[in-house]
Amino acid sequence: MTSAHERRSYEQFCPVARALDLLGERWTLLVVRELLAGPCRFTDLRAHLPGMSPALLTQRLRALEDEALVRRTELPPPAARTVYELTERGRALEPVVYELGRFGIAYLTHAGPTPQPPMHLLALGLKLFVVLEALPGRAFVVHLALDEGDFTLRISAPAHGPAIGRVAIDAGTPAQFDARVRASLSTILWLRQGVMTLAEARAGGLLEVDGPARGVAAACALFGLETAA
Repeated sequence: MTSAHERRSYEQFCPVARALDLLGERWTLLVVRELLAGPCRFTDLRAHLPGMSPALLTQRLRALEDEALVRRTELPPPAARTVYELTERGRALEPVVYELGRFGIAYLTHAGPTPQPPMHLLALGLKLFVVLEALPGRAFVVHLALDEGDFTLRISAPAHGPAIGRVAIDAGTPAQFDARVRASLSTILWLRQGVMTLAEARAGGLLEVDGPARGVAAACALFGLETAA
């Protein structure tokens, strides 16, 4: 088996090639995806990546540690356990994962019932539907009242750094919000893919966006929907 220090290289003086030297191996970016949702034990990663062997997971984690993208941390009692987490450099991969996910939305298929993502990744998955180009120039809160559960989408005020850093989605209902979106994850996916129009979703009772007109317009823009009349 190839060790972390014997990984294949494109051997090109190119930043894209060098990034792929680090991240282009099978499963590597999915490990990063898992850690973007928060620190994980090895057993958590094994459970969340069932197609990956323990030996391969160990190899990928070691390679990411060698490149200072991941570190091991000991949680204090009562947890008292070792977890893997992204370093600051590792968290800089969030915009990369976001753009890959946004690109991949168009390629999710509709054969049979729409599968649901794992619950631990639902908040992270919802981020992929947020159109960064439509972020309002102010702090903004949306209550996502989804069939899968209630979530709070918070857009912080503009700041330096990647735009995705302004977006936070957590489980739960906000005390106050600028707009509320009632839908299912499947409906949001179909709308983004153009399988369904906003008018069709509203007429079928599959989508409701309520709140002040300004908030409704901003919420629709955030999810790439036509602005409701």
